[in-house]
Parts: sequence; structure tokens; C-alpha cells
Amino acid sequence: MTSLDPRLLALASHGLPAAPPLSPDGWNDSRVDEAIRHGIAGLVRAAHQTGLIHLGTEAAQRIEDQFEAEAIRAVQLEGELIRLSPALRALPVVVLKGAVLARGLVSDPSLRPFTDIDLLVPDRSFDRTVAQLQTFGYERSRPEPAPGYDSRVGKALVLVHPGGTVIDLHRTLAAGRPGAHIDTEHIVAHRIDVPLASISIPAPTWEAHLVEVALHATVGDGLERIISLRDVALVAHRRSLDASQAVDLAAAWGVGAEVALALHRAAEAFGALPAGPLATLASAAPPAADAPKAVRSARNRIADLRTADLGRRLILTRAMLAPSAEFLRFRYGDGPTAPLYGQRWADLLRRAHGATFASPAGATPAAAPTPDAAAGTGRAHGPRVPDRIDLRGAAVDGRGATRTFTRRPRDENLITRFVAGDERIRQGSSDSSWRPPRPENRSLLPHEPDVSGPGDTTPDVPGLDDQTRRVDAGSGPRTAHGVSLFLAGTGLLVLTAIGVQLGVSGPGRYTVPIAGALLAVAMSRRIRRIHPDEHWVGRWLVAGVMVKLVASYLRYLTLIYGYEGVGDASGYDRVGRQLAGAWLEGSTAPELANLRRTNFIRWFTGAVYYVFGTDMLAGFFVFGLLAVVGSYLWFRATVDAVPMIDKRLYLGLVLFVPSIAFWPSSIGKEALMQLGIGTIALGTSLLVRQRLVPGVAVSAAGGWLLWVVRPHLLALVTVAAGVAYLVGRVRSSDHGVRSLLGRPLGLVVMIVAMGFTINQGADFLGIEDLSLSSIEESLDEQTERSAQGGSEFDNGGNSLNPIHLPRNAATVLLRPFPWETEQGLQLLASAESTLIALLLIVRFASLKTSLVQARARPFLLYCWALTLLYAATFSSFANFGLLVRQRSLVLPALLALACIRPERTASTSDTVVSTAARPRVHRETS
Repeated sequence: MTSLDPRLLALASHGLPAAPPLSPDGWNDSRVDEAIRHGIAGLVRAAHQTGLIHLGTEAAQRIEDQFEAEAIRAVQLEGELIRLSPALRALPVVVLKGAVLARGLVSDPSLRPFTDIDLLVPDRSFDRTVAQLQTFGYERSRPEPAPGYDSRVGKALVLVHPGGTVIDLHRTLAAGRPGAHIDTEHIVAHRIDVPLASISIPAPTWEAHLVEVALHATVGDGLERIISLRDVALVAHRRSLDASQAVDLAAAWGVGAEVALALHRAAEAFGALPAGPLATLASAAPPAADAPKAVRSARNRIADLRTADLGRRLILTRAMLAPSAEFLRFRYGDGPTAPLYGQRWADLLRRAHGATFASPAGATPAAAPTPDAAAGTGRAHGPRVPDRIDLRGAAVDGRGATRTFTRRPRDENLITRFVAGDERIRQGSSDSSWRPPRPENRSLLPHEPDVSGPGDTTPDVPGLDDQTRRVDAGSGPRTAHGVSLFLAGTGLLVLTAIGVQLGVSGPGRYTVPIAGALLAVAMSRRIRRIHPDEHWVGRWLVAGVMVKLVASYLRYLTLIYGYEGVGDASGYDRVGRQLAGAWLEGSTAPELANLRRTNFIRWFTGAVYYVFGTDMLAGFFVFGLLAVVGSYLWFRATVDAVPMIDKRLYLGLVLFVPSIAFWPSSIGKEALMQLGIGTIALGTSLLVRQRLVPGVAVSAAGGWLLWVVRPHLLALVTVAAGVAYLVGRVRSSDHGVRSLLGRPLGLVVMIVAMGFTINQGADFLGIEDLSLSSIEESLDEQTERSAQGGSEFDNGGNSLNPIHLPRNAATVLLRPFPWETEQGLQLLASAESTLIALLLIVRFASLKTSLVQARARPFLLYCWALTLLYAATFSSFANFGLLVRQRSLVLPALLALACIRPERTASTSDTVVSTAARPRVHRETS
């Protein structure tokens, strides 16, 4: 690593805390050349104009010319961003670096030059974004080596406009970095607004941008370019930056080492970082000699693809062995296709033996497209690519003299040859007459302009559904397999429904589980693309569906043979058959006074039979599959809100714990309650991350289901959510007016919801007033009603005194104990309770950590509150059978607390975490 000029570093440090004094003399031609090369000509000019440094006449003129070129280029690019703003707002993209840093970090945008537009777009929206930008006149700088290569394998695609503007369309920030898994979907989903003239442009949160500029400084520039290090320092010192969240992102995305190196180097160059997580991470940086260089090697790219899906591997293989004819002609020149393939394979053989990429004798060398070629002529003329282009369209060196650069033959590896067409053609137009003003006194201090907009700023645009901000549902052929499976599963259900209408109702017991399996596989592929760091989740979800189907069948056999057909499901089945028969055949339907509580389950059973046939086993399968959805929603809510969760352990528990798999798997209330509580958990996860509108919408959907069936459960989950929202540190990435209103509005919504649901729960339980004596009296009545049958036990009395809470918790969560059971399902329930008790003991550190982190991670507070409320109220059940069934609904909350990884809370020392949870980037509102 080279040493940087101390005077240039001192100049670049102005605007940062503890900036050293500048030496006014000694700014000779070579130092000015270095300043231009490091991208700080604007800073040199500003320092010269304010008298901080002295420049000679010639040096001052060269700095002025360079500054003028950079300023004109910046104005042109900002004008292009304004032209593109409707598309940028509608597409799931963010603008990186460039205008975002220029407008968001420094007092004068001209102090931070930029020469192109960098956009980041998720894989699944890549093709759609390219197509949209092509409507604005942009064209690919080179043909695609193989279908899907740009959107699934390459790091970036260069799009060129005939007027000279270049857009680098990135699909990731660290292609080829083994172990890195940048969550592009997450970056886009939590984008913010940065003001630009009369509009605003979508940008990553500053936490995500810190990771991005650190990667650019480390991997892209090798920690040797001052402007890149200054970006790191400026973002790190931004007052609104949540340092701990930025460190969480770096660790979760597997780039902690690179970010630590960039922070360490920036601290060396410009002084100490703000005390806290960033300084701690910088101090843990590996040796400077280990700084990674630009990642463009085939070895790293292939190493990164070893964990990729089969589709990406096939695309890479096709690009290596059988690229498109257009790419071959672009790469090797015009000619018959067969000889061009021969040249490709000859290159492969030479590379396999360590030879460099020299073109065969007589072959046309690899060429970068001229502006005409980029605009669509398809012809390439010579590999001349300037390192830097001024606004007159000519390449300039450090002194402003026009010169031409010829690209050296690349000898890194094969992949580089494939993407060699990504040459940056930065030709500017020459008709601009704009000149920057000459201020009498220019401040070098950075400022922080207002950044407005919610964490998720995708507007409502026709054709964009509610999940566009996270995934583009209609881009590219890569979704074909998942879509085809989804259509197959849905079509099978539709055919079943049609058959029922025609009088054929028997196949439902076979088609429903098959359709469920097909839909589960389709969903697994969707999950794999939305959450690439959770590629294993889909497989586990499919296994969970299979287990649930088996559990539904066993529950059916238990009812028919174990209980001899006596159970709640039999009553629902009887009325459901009557309702379905009436709707299908026109007979008289049984009267239901209302569609609340038990009547709703009867009506819903009838609806299931109307669609899938009057078959109890088919009904069990439908209810069980709905419960699986509730379990997955619990998982999604928890991992999104709690970064330190052990994802694999938690998903395994919520899918495969016997009581969760078995009890909510039949026709009855438990399955729908599992779905409803899981939905509310997801809504609460959104609410505590200050996504108020989607959080309220999702919670309302789940809340309606609970209100219809069990209003007292709705009261419990709403109170738990209210505690989390009122007491927890609810964070947001929004810093505008809407952020100031979001928290108070959320408090009002939560208070109103709590008041309504508590009143509804009290009416359901027959509590006349909310005094402790009335509630305890209602609990005593519940004890009397439940103490019957062969599973009754002595619950020790009911009391809301906190001193009895441990006993109540043990009753609800851990009983029956082994000595309290004798036969059948009670023995299995006891064995499960014992295993849960052992899990809680072994994971005691997790419980302790979850309690300590409860306010910082409000969703943990929600899980604690729900578990304790459940323990206080359901301890009134004096029947083990009823208790175990009810306990299955709260176990996901308890298990979330036991699955915390204590070591993840020390995120400042983590540099690489390969299985980290989906991180949060919301900041606390004031």
C-alpha cells in the first residue's frame, strides 16, 4: 500500500473534526497533479480562493479548468437524474455515490466530483430496469454473453446514452467476494430520499451507504484514493448515522473485514472516528497488507458461485463455453461463427495452461465500442478507452493536455474477458455554456441537508404491486420454474373446485396436499430469490409442509379412532357439510345467529367444503396448511426485526416442535389462530421498525381474524404490541416531517387499538369492569369450566399478583410434568415440556440477552410481553389437553427468546457473519 501525501490528506480532512492546519506553501505542479488524480481539485480550488493555500498562476489555472470540467459534468448528470426521476421513483432502484454524496454530505456539491450515474437494482428487477432505461435512449455497452448473465452473474452493466451519459447498473456491491452476500433487496426496500434541485432521488440509508463507500474504498481503490477515503470519513461522522446498525449491516453481509479496513485507513488519514461501534470496528481491522484489491478474478467469481443455485452456474458455463454470437463478434470481430468459437476455446485452453489473453495471430483484438457502437450500431473500433474524459469529449491527463489511453491486454482471467465490454465511455457533450460561480468565500465544512421520505419510498405506480419495493414479480425468465409450480398448484385447486361444483368431491383429500406441496416448492424458490442469504429456508419450509400434512393426517386418525369421533372438529364438520350441501344443492342451510366465534369456524368449514369437497380429511389438510403460513410469518417477523436471532434454530423449532406441528393441524380454532397471531407478529415487526402503514394494514388483517374467533387473544397480542411500541426504542430511517409525525401517530393508533381490543376481550369473557377482582373472578369461572374430562388437574388457584407469575408461567409453558401423566398424548406432551425446559436451561444466556436487548429490539419486548400475558391468563386452564393446545399458539414467542445468539450483540467485533439475520437500518426517532 502506497503512502498518501500528508498535505493532500490535511486538505481533504477539512470539514472533519480535528482537521490539522494547512501549510499554504509547497503546492507545486506535482502536488496539483496528485490532487487532480485523487479527485480533490474542488477542495484545492476552494482552499486557494479562501487563502488557505497558495497556488502559482499556472497551477491555479489547471485547477480551475479541472474544476470547471467536473462542475459542468456534475450539472449534466444531475439534469439527467431529474429527467430520469419518474422512472427512478417507480423502479426498485437506488442511486449510489455521485449526486447522493455530493448533495447529502458536503456544503457545496462541486467539492465532490462524479462522472457517471451509479444505480443499484435487485437481481429480479434488473432486466425490467434495463428495459425501462432503454426507453430513455440508453443502450448496452456490449452484448450479453449469455441470457441472464448481466442480471445474475455480472457485477454491473454499463448503459450508454448517445449524448454521452453513462449509467453503471449494479446488481451487487461486492461481486466475486467469497463470503459476501450483500442484501440488495434490503437496501432498496429501506431507501430514503436525498434532495436534488426541485426533486428528490432514492438512495440507500446512510448506514448502507457507509458499507458501500467502504467497499469502494477498499476493494475498488485499494485504500489508495483520497476522495474515496474522505467519503468514508464523512459518512462515518454524519450525525444521523446509526453506527451500530452500520456495523450490523457489514457483519450480516459478510464484508466486516473490508469495512473495518476502510474505517481504519480513514482514521489514519483524517483523525479519530466518532467513539463507539465504528471506532471499535476500525481497531479490529486486519493488517493493512491484507487489504483486498479490485475483485475481478475468475477464481473469486467462480468461488462465489459455488454456493449459487444451478441456474447461475449454468449461465456462467454457457458464457464461458458457448457465448452468444453477438458477444463473440463484439469480442473477436466480424467473421463466421465457427472460427469465432474456435478462438474462444483456444483462449480457454491457453488460460488453462496459464497463458495470457493474447489474441491469436490474425484475430481482431478485443475492442471497446465507440459511442456509435454503444448507441446501437453494433460495431467496435479499437480498444481505446480514456482513463478520464473532460466535457469536450477528449481524454485529459493531469495537466489538462489531451491524450489517448490504450487499454493494455488483460491477463487476469477468463471472466474479465467476458465483461471486457464494460469499458467506461465517458464522452461529454460540448455545447454547454454553463460556468460555475466564483464565490468570495467558500466553506469547506460539510453539512447535512434534510433527507426526507419514509424508509420505503416506492410510490404507488400502476403495474407495481405492494411488494415491488422488495422484489419485482415480473422480471426475467428466472422465475419461470417457481411461477410454473405456483400455477400448477393453483390450477390443481381450481380443478378441484370445478369438480366439486360438478358433483365430484372425493379427490380433495389427494389434490389439496399435492397442491400444497407444489405451492410450498414455488414459495421456496421465491424465498431463495428474495432472501439469497436464506437459500436453505425454502427447503425447510417444504419439509414443514410435509410434516404438517402428516400431522393433519395423524390428528384426523386420533379424532376418528382415538376419540371415537368425539371432538370439536366433528361438530364443525357436521355443520360445514350442511352449509356446503345447501350452497351446492339449494337445500335449507342451518341458521347461524352470527359469524363470530364458533359460528365462524362452522361457516369457514362450510366454505372449505364448498370449494374442496365435503371431506373431513381434506378440511384437516386445508386448516393445517393455513397454520404453516402462520408459522412462517412468525419466522419472517422475528428475523426481520431481530438481527441476532439464530435463524436455523428458530425456523426448525417453529416448524417442527410437536405441539406446534400437531395441534393447529385440524378443523378448529387453533389453526386459524396460528395464522392470525403470525400475521399480527409480522405487522408488529413492521410497526416497531416504524413502517406504520404496512404494519397497521398487516396487523388489521390478522386482528380481524382474532376478533372474529377469539377476541381475548386479540386483546393479549395488542397489549403486547402496545408495550413493545410504547416502551421499546422504535427506530426509523426517515428524518423528514413524516418522521416527526410517524411516532406520535403510531402512539395514537396503538392506544386506540389497545382500548378497543381490551374492551372486546372483556365483553367476550363477560368481565363487567377491568378491576383485578373481576378479572380473577372470570379466571376462576374458566377454571371451573375446564376442569372436566380425563385431563383435569389442580392449577393452584388464580391470582394476578406478580409474585405468582413464575408459577403461572411454569404451568402454561412446561406442564404437564412427567410425574403428572400416565398415558397417550399426555406422555408425549410431558416429553415435549421436558425438552422445552432443557432448551430454556441450555439457552439461558439467550433468554438473558433477549431481556437485556428488549428495549433496543422492541420485537423482543413484544415476545416477552405476549409470553407473560399468556402465562398470567391461561394458567386458569385446569385441563392439560386444553392447556397444551392453547400453549402451541404462544410457543413461537417463547422460542424466539431462546434462539437469540448472545455473541451477535457484540456486533462491533464481528467482521464476517455468514448466517446473520436480515438486519434493520431504521433509526430512532426523536
